[in-house]
Amino acid sequence: MTTDVQVRGRATRSAVLRELLPLWDEARRTGGRTITQERLARIAGISPSTLRGWLSGRSVPREADRLAAVAGELARAAGRPVRSVRHWSALLEADRRHARLPRQRNDRQPPEPAVGASCPAVRRSVTVRGAEGAGRRVRSTAAVTVGGARLAVSSGPVPAGARLVNRYRSAPPAARAVVDAALDAVRLGHRPVLPAALLAASAPHYLTSRELSALRPGWVADGLAYLRKAVPGAGALLTTGRAAGSRTAGSRTGDGRPAAGRAPYGAAAARAAEALRTAGGHEVRIAEALVRQLRPEREGRTVPAGLWEGLARYAHPADRSALARSAATRGLTRIAVGLCASAAESGDPTALSIGAALLAEAGRTAEAADWYGAAADRGVPEAAVRAAELLERDGRFAQAVDWYDRAAQHGDVDAHCRGAELLGRHGEIAPALHRFEAAARAGHPTARHRAGRLLAELGRTDEALEWFERAAADGHPEAAADGARLCAAADRIDQAVAWWERAWALGTAAGAHEAARTLEAAGRIDEAAAWYERAAASGDETAWHEAAALLARHGQYGNLPWYAHIGDPQALRERAERCERAGDPDGALDWYRKAAEAGSETALFQGADLLERHGDRTRAVRWYERAAARGDVYAMRELARLLGELGRLRESADWYRSALAAGGRPVLPVPTAAAPLAPGLGRFELRQPQAPVDPAPPRAPAARAASPSGPGTPGDVPVDVPAVRPGPATLDEAVELLKEAGRFFEASLLLRSTDRPEPERLREAARMLSGATCGDRAVAWVQRLADGGDRPAVREAAEMLESRGRVDDALAWYGRAADGGDRDALLAAARMLAERRRPQHAAEWYRRAAEAGDPLAHREALMLLQEYGEAARPSVGTGAPAAAGEPGDDGR
Repeated sequence: MTTDVQVRGRATRSAVLRELLPLWDEARRTGGRTITQERLARIAGISPSTLRGWLSGRSVPREADRLAAVAGELARAAGRPVRSVRHWSALLEADRRHARLPRQRNDRQPPEPAVGASCPAVRRSVTVRGAEGAGRRVRSTAAVTVGGARLAVSSGPVPAGARLVNRYRSAPPAARAVVDAALDAVRLGHRPVLPAALLAASAPHYLTSRELSALRPGWVADGLAYLRKAVPGAGALLTTGRAAGSRTAGSRTGDGRPAAGRAPYGAAAARAAEALRTAGGHEVRIAEALVRQLRPEREGRTVPAGLWEGLARYAHPADRSALARSAATRGLTRIAVGLCASAAESGDPTALSIGAALLAEAGRTAEAADWYGAAADRGVPEAAVRAAELLERDGRFAQAVDWYDRAAQHGDVDAHCRGAELLGRHGEIAPALHRFEAAARAGHPTARHRAGRLLAELGRTDEALEWFERAAADGHPEAAADGARLCAAADRIDQAVAWWERAWALGTAAGAHEAARTLEAAGRIDEAAAWYERAAASGDETAWHEAAALLARHGQYGNLPWYAHIGDPQALRERAERCERAGDPDGALDWYRKAAEAGSETALFQGADLLERHGDRTRAVRWYERAAARGDVYAMRELARLLGELGRLRESADWYRSALAAGGRPVLPVPTAAAPLAPGLGRFELRQPQAPVDPAPPRAPAARAASPSGPGTPGDVPVDVPAVRPGPATLDEAVELLKEAGRFFEASLLLRSTDRPEPERLREAARMLSGATCGDRAVAWVQRLADGGDRPAVREAAEMLESRGRVDDALAWYGRAADGGDRDALLAAARMLAERRRPQHAAEWYRRAAEAGDPLAHREALMLLQEYGEAARPSVGTGAPAAAGEPGDDGR
C-alpha cells in the first residue's frame, strides 16, 4: 500500500525517503549485482512494482515491517547498522503527521480543530450539461477554509475505505483512541466484534496525559457516539452489536470481582466506570474496510500494557488462545499464561498445552507438567507425551515413565517404546522388554528392532539377535542389517553373511559394501568380490571401483569380463560431467583425464574447455594440443584461436593450416597487431613447411648383432650422452636450446617474461623443451631441473628419454616419478614396456598402478594377459619392477 507523492523534492518532505534512498544508492555501489529489486521484493513479500515505486520516490511505504525488511537487507549490503522496526515506524508516523498539515504560502501553522468538530465539507462530482443537453461527469474541488486561507484540493470519487480513514483522521482524540485500541486488539488475534468494556478499559492508554486531563466525564460514550455516526456511502466506523452475555457491566471476572469495578488506572478510574455504565456492556463491531486500510499502518507499533490487561479481563474466550500466542511471541509470558488459564476455564482445552509450553520455556517444569496433565485429562492429543518428555529432560525418570504409560493407555503406541528405552537405559531390562512386546502386539512396526538395539548396546548379543530375528520375520530390513553387524563385531563371519543375505532379500542394498568389507577382513576375497558384483548389477556405480581396488590390494587380476566396465570412456565422461555440474572442476578434470586415457578424444576437448573457462589458459593449450594430436579438427581451430589470443601468432597460423588441411574452416584470422618477435625470426615465413624430424641415430654394430629383430631396427640400448655443464639448470641455457630447436618464439617469450618469478620461468622452459625437442642436451637440462626439486620435470625427463628410445633410463625416471607420488607414471611405464613387448615387466608395473588405485590398469592388464597368456604372469608377486631385458626381448 503506497501513497503517491511528487518526485521533485521528495527528500525534503518524507523522512522515510530521506533515509531509504541514500541507503539504496550505497547498497548498489557496494553490493553490485547481488542487490536486485526482484530479490528485495521477494524478501519483503511485496510486488516488484511496489518496490520500484519506493526506490524511485514515486510512492512512500506504509507498512513498517515490510519497509524494515527491505531497509535491513540494504543496510547489510552497504555495511551499515540495521535499524529496527520501531525506528521505521517512528519515521512513518512523522510522515503521516506531516501529510496531515496543509501547505500554506506564509508557512503559518494552522490551528488545531476543536474536539468533536465535524469534518470540512467536500463538494462531490457534478454533472455539467452542454447546449445539446448531453451531460458529462467532471471532477470537482474540495474547498477547505483553514485559518483564513482557502485551499483547493482536487478530488474524485473517494472509495468507502478512504472515507472511513478520513473520518478516523479527523476524529477527536478520544474517538481515535477507541479505534486504535480496537485495531490493535484485532491484529493481536481478537475477532472484529469486541466488548465495549474492553475498549473503555484500553482507550485511556492511547492518550497522552494532556489529552486525558482535557477530557470531560463521559468521554468514552461521546467517542463511541461519534464513531457510530454513519459516513455517507461507507457506513459507520463502529456498529453496536448484541449485549454481551458473558461480560456485562454487572458480571464477574475469573477472580470473582465485578468487571465494572476495574478502572483503567489513576485519575481515569471514575470516567472509565461511567463509560462502562454508559456502554451497557454491549459489543461493537469495527468496520472491516477500516481494518484493511489501517492494519498495515499499525503493524510494528508497540502495544500498550493496558491493552494486554484489558484483553486478559474482557477478551472473548474463544480468542484468548490466539492472543496468548501473540503475547508469547512478544516475550510476555505472564500475560500469555493468564490468557491461557482464562481460555481453559472457558472450555478451550488446547490452551492448557499452549500454557504448559510457555511455562516449560520459562523453566517452571513442575507447573508445566501439571498443565500438561490437566490437558491430558481433558483429552488433548500428545499432552501426556509432552509431559513425559519434559520430565525426562528434567531428570525425573520414574514420573516420565508413568506419563509414557499413561499416553500408551490413550492409544499412543510409540509411547510404549519410548518408555521402554528409558527403562532400559537405567538398567530395568525386564519391564522394558515387556513394554516393547506390548508395543509390537499393538502394531508398532519397529518395536522389536528397537528392543534388539537396546540389548546390543548393553552387550547382550544373543538376546539382541533373538529380537532381531523376530523383527526380520516381521519384514524389517534394518533389523537384518543390524544383526549382521552385530555378528561381524563378534567375529561370527558365517552368521554375519547369512544375516546380510536376509538383509539383501529384504531390500537393504547398501549393506553389500559392508558385507564385502567384512569378508575381505576375513580373507575371503572371492566372496567379497561377488558381493561387489551383486551391488554393481543392481546399479551401484561405485561397486566396480571398489572391486577393482579389492583385487589390486590382493594382487588378483582374474579374467572376469565385468571388470572391463571400469575403464569405459563414456562412463568416465559422464562422471566428469556430473562433477562439473556439481561445481567440482578439479574432480571433473581428473575424470576427463581418465576418459582420455581410455581413448576418448572428446574428453580432451571438454577438459581443455573447462580449463579455459576457469582461466587456466596454459594448461588449456596443452589439453587442446593433445586433442589436436589425435586428429580433432575442432580442437585444432580452438587451439589456434587460443594461441592467437595469447600472442603466439606463428603457432596459431600453423594450427589453422593444420585444421584446414584436415577439413576445417578455410578462414585464417588476420592479426590486427603483431607482437614483437625475436631478432632474426622474420626470415621464417608462415608458409614454410616444418623441418623434418631427424631420424633415429643408427645403432652400434655390436648392438645390431645382439638384436634379434634384424639390422636397422631401433632399440632401447642407451646412447652415450655427451658431457653437459655441471650445476643447476639455467634459463639462458634453455633459451639457447629452444633456438637450436627452431622455437624462436618460445625463446623470445622466455626472455620477455621478466615479471614472473624465476621458478615459474624455469617450469615454463621445461614444458617448452619437453614439447619441442628430445635432444641429449635438452634431456640433461630437464634432468638437472628435476634434481633441483621440480617434481613435474621428473615425468617430463622420463617421457623425453622414452621418445629417444632409451627405455631403461626412462624406466628409472618413471620409477622416480612414481616414488614422488605421480600415479600416472606407473601406467605410462607399463604401457611403454607393453609396446616394447616386455609383458612380464609390464604386468609388474600394471600391478603397481592398480595398487595405487588406477582403474585403467586392470583393464589393460587383462588385455595384456589375454594377448600373452601365462608368459605375461609376473614372476615375483610383490617384488619391484625390474628394468633388465628379458630373454628374447628386442628392446622395443
